[in-house]
Amino acid sequence: MPDGHGFAHFSAKHLLFLAGIVLFIILFTLLYRNAGKRTRKRLRAIIASCIVLMEVAKQLLVTFTVGDHIYYHWELLPLHLCGISIIMVAIHTVKQNRFTGEYLYSLSIPGAAMALIFADWTMYPLLNFYCLQSFLIHMLELTYPIMLLAAGELKPAVKNLWMPSLFLLVTVPLIYRLNHILDTNFFFMNEAAPDSPLSFLQTYLGSPGYIFGAIGILAILWFILYTPLVIYRKKKSRRRYRS
Repeated sequence: MPDGHGFAHFSAKHLLFLAGIVLFIILFTLLYRNAGKRTRKRLRAIIASCIVLMEVAKQLLVTFTVGDHIYYHWELLPLHLCGISIIMVAIHTVKQNRFTGEYLYSLSIPGAAMALIFADWTMYPLLNFYCLQSFLIHMLELTYPIMLLAAGELKPAVKNLWMPSLFLLVTVPLIYRLNHILDTNFFFMNEAAPDSPLSFLQTYLGSPGYIFGAIGILAILWFILYTPLVIYRKKKSRRRYRS
């Protein structure tokens, strides 16, 4: 993609897309929260299907060849955290369980939010397929756990954080090794996304030193995500005890 056809971080175009995404999440969450059990099941299936189909569409599109040029690269495999979230959403839609639920809250929400705010697809025009697909798929990955949380169907807990922690403990070394084999950058472990907090850390800590800084960022995000839940549940428990 030649230079000059993309968009800048926090430009008017980027902020307009982010505002539209926030509005969509609010409206869809309200719709889901006020829906009946059968309608909720359909809405979950719709979002999961859209996420999966958009990823399939991208994979099929980039495998097309034009002349002698092959556009597919290993980097396009869905092995970033948000790519793995596609699988987690699909599994959770079919069979809800504690692991997928905790993953969606602790990793999908911050991962999708950071991806939207510090998009690494700014080199593409806004109406480019890959750009639109990236915005939409991350928007739906953010919408899914938020609407479940608002409806009381997703109940994350600090005591369950060992599950996503163990997941990262197992997958991070494997992904790090895979990056070196395939010359990829899954989990942004070889190079930080441009203009993101990770790129700031990489400037001062170097590579792979910034990875340890990323662990600190994740800890801060988990503190922000879980502290309100702990406070709310303690207050709720006190009210029940008094009554």
